[in-house]
Amino acid sequence: MLAGNRAVKAKVEQECNRIGSLVKACLMGGASREVALEELRAERAALKYKTMALTDLLAVFRAA
Repeated sequence: MLAGNRAVKAKVEQECNRIGSLVKACLMGGASREVALEELRAERAALKYKTMALTDLLAVFRAA
């Protein structure tokens, strides 16, 4: 339903790129690894809630 929406597609790509860069930072190690891990955990929690909200919103649109 939202797959054709350019704004949604751009936002998903932005989120994926941010997560990808955090994963790369974690894999590289070093002093920034712990910071990247904390940011990755925070992003995971935020994405969990965003996904639940989007699921609820799509259910409302389908019901209408």
